[in-house]
Amino acid sequence: MQIGNGIYTYGISDKKLDKISKKIKKGKIIPGLHLVTLPLFDDGILEIYDYNQLLQPFYKTMDDKIVIVGISKDRAGANDIVMELVQRMCDAGNGFNVREFLGI
Repeated sequence: MQIGNGIYTYGISDKKLDKISKKIKKGKIIPGLHLVTLPLFDDGILEIYDYNQLLQPFYKTMDDKIVIVGISKDRAGANDIVMELVQRMCDAGNGFNVREFLGI
């Protein structure tokens, strides 16, 4: 999994973000954590996953394709991150090219 630059967070302090990032890189279990990612199958704009779901063997084979753009401690926060990103893309007028908007 790759953590994008300028990651969006909801309900997570910078100090906690560093700890969470280290755990994600090590593949540790983190209860209740939700991730906003670029679409895994190039179908859609953004996707929300329970972090622990991405630790399953199926997703481990796709590990290099998973790009995290947002982290939240709950599903509602992840929804807010998606809404904020979509609104910012609309305001910027670049359509819905998430990769271009985020510089990935």
